Formats: sequence, C-alpha cells, structure tokens
Amino acid sequence: MAKKGFLEGYETYDTSDGFGSAKKWQNSFKDRMTKEDATHILKDSKDTPHVILGIFPNATPELIKKAFRRKIREWHPDRNPHRLIEADEQSRKIIAAYTVLTS
Repeated sequence: MAKKGFLEGYETYDTSDGFGSAKKWQNSFKDRMTKEDATHILKDSKDTPHVILGIFPNATPELIKKAFRRKIREWHPDRNPHRLIEADEQSRKIIAAYTVLTS
C-alpha cells in the first residue's frame, strides 16, 4: 500500500494570487467592523471597552492588543461549541471594544 502524502485528502485553496499583504489583511479586518458599528454594539453593554478587555484605562497599545488576543482566543466560537450563542456575543463585544480603543 502506498504511503499517503502530507496533504493528501485535505481541501486545498487556490493561492496562485498569494495571500495578500499584511496591510490588506489589516484593512479587511477594519472593513468588517467600523467604529460606528462597534459603538452601536457596545451601547447596550453596561461595561466599558476597557472592562470588556480586562485592562486599565491608561493601557498602552501593546497591552490593548495582548488583551484582545487573549480574550478573543478565550471566547472564539470555535473553542466554545457547547455555548455557541454566548461565545458569538462575547466575540462581537471583544472585537467592538478593540475597534473602539484602536480607532
């Protein structure tokens, strides 16, 4: 029996055009949620963006980014399939808080 290749049987994607530049990825992230969208999501929340991310109001941009990554990793819907609705809601709040603080 022939030995299978590393990616044999897995779906592959057309990357002939490349993955794009880092700036393109950053802009596509910003296109998904504007500051107005983020403000709208957070208006019903009793917590401030700082509380949502678990940081102090005088946090540096580096600390904001670290807190965002930590929180989004914790609440990502793929990591919480048993509480998908809650994870989706929390993820939106976390992304909105990060958007408000970095815009």
